[in-house]
Amino acid sequence: MTDAKSDFANWWHEEPQMGFTHALDMKLLHREQSPFQLIEVYDHAEFGRVLVLDGLIQASQADEFIYHEMAVHVPVLGRERKNLNALIIGGGDGGLLRELLVHDHVSEVVMAEIDRRVIEISNEYLAVNGDYDDPRVTLVCDDAANYVAEALDQGKQFDLIFLDITEPVGPSASLFKQAFLDKLVAVLADDGVCIDSDSIFVGRDKIRFLQETSSEEEKGLLEIMRSGNFFPHVAGYRSIVPMYPGAEFGFFLYTKDAFDYRHPFRELTGKHYNAAVHTAAFALPTWWRTQLGF
Repeated sequence: MTDAKSDFANWWHEEPQMGFTHALDMKLLHREQSPFQLIEVYDHAEFGRVLVLDGLIQASQADEFIYHEMAVHVPVLGRERKNLNALIIGGGDGGLLRELLVHDHVSEVVMAEIDRRVIEISNEYLAVNGDYDDPRVTLVCDDAANYVAEALDQGKQFDLIFLDITEPVGPSASLFKQAFLDKLVAVLADDGVCIDSDSIFVGRDKIRFLQETSSEEEKGLLEIMRSGNFFPHVAGYRSIVPMYPGAEFGFFLYTKDAFDYRHPFRELTGKHYNAAVHTAAFALPTWWRTQLGF
C-alpha cells in the first residue's frame, strides 16, 4: 500500500500564504536564476505546463486563458474607442499580448518586461504568447519605471495600462513606489484605465491580498490606489482562477473619470469571456462591497 503522506511530502508546494499552500504533483522541466528572479517551469498531468517565479505560480496552460481574457476584454470592450493604444507592464508569459491582438481597433501595444528570460522561457515551454512580430507590437526589455519615465518625457499617453507584475519584492519593488506611480498617472490618458489584479484570501475576520502577504513591509497596489493620492476612482470586478491561491481573483480599474466599464459595446466570445460574463463579473458579493467599499 502506498504511503500517501510520503507521496504528498514529495509534491511541489507553493510558498505558504495565509497558513495554506498549493500542493501539486509536478515534474520540473526547467529551472534557472535570471538576473532578476528564479524562473521555473513544471509539468502537471492535468494542468499542463506551469510557470513559477520566485516560488509563486504565474500561469498554467490549463487556466491561463481565464485571467488573460478577463484582464483584457473587460477594459477593451467596456468603452468604445476607435484606435486604442495599450501598455503592458510585465506580462512576460505573453498572454495579455495575445488577447489584445485579437482586437482590430487596438493600434499599438507596448510591452515593458524587465526579464527577457521570462519571455523566452514562456515562449518555449508554455506557448500561450501573442505574436511579438505583429507590427503593432513594441517589446521593451527594461525596467518599466525607465520606460514610463521616457514615455512621459516624450509626451506619450496610453488608453490602457496593464499592471501584470509580480509581488512588491524583487524586480517589481520599484513599481510600488510614489515616484513611479506619479509618472504612471501622467502617462494614462484622461479617459484611460489602468488595470491591476490580485489573488484574494477570504479570512474569518478580514480579507487579504497576495501582494500584502508576500511582503511584510510593502503595501499592495490596491491599498495604495484606494488612498486617492494617485487615481481618484477605483472600481472592481471578479473571476475565479483555480491555479491562483484561494482561486478568488480580483481585477481593479483605476481611472481619472470614473467611467463605468460594466457593459461591453460589442460581442466577443472567447474560451472564457463573453458579454454575459463581462457584465456579471461586476456583480460583487456582499463581502466585497463591505470590505473593499465597491
